[in-house]
Amino acid sequence: MDMTISAISSSSAGSASSGAGAASRIQQLQKQIKDATNELKEVANSDADAKTKEQQAQLLQAKIQMLQAQIEALQNQQAQQAQQAGQRGTEAVQQKRDEQAQSRSRGNPGQGSLGGLLDEYA
Repeated sequence: MDMTISAISSSSAGSASSGAGAASRIQQLQKQIKDATNELKEVANSDADAKTKEQQAQLLQAKIQMLQAQIEALQNQQAQQAQQAGQRGTEAVQQKRDEQAQSRSRGNPGQGSLGGLLDEYA
């Protein structure tokens, strides 16, 4: 069981920017965590000497921590994208309201006031 840090980092080279891509990537990372956890159990139960077990366990623990950090980063990215989408939606609604209010005031100047109605019909 030969593990190197380069193999660990190469498995995490890509990062998805879309929400669906990020969710898929999170699932992949969770599977890698599960696999690494199983490997960690195997190392603990292996017949290798104590020093080898300790080194392999440390590598696997580092891999698990790195994968967890990647999941956290993707989740933060998803939350930020959702927040930005919500802000854009709110801004669009406000802009539409502003446009409607402007068109009402331009289309019917003085509407609602007696002077405005008199001017309109005079």
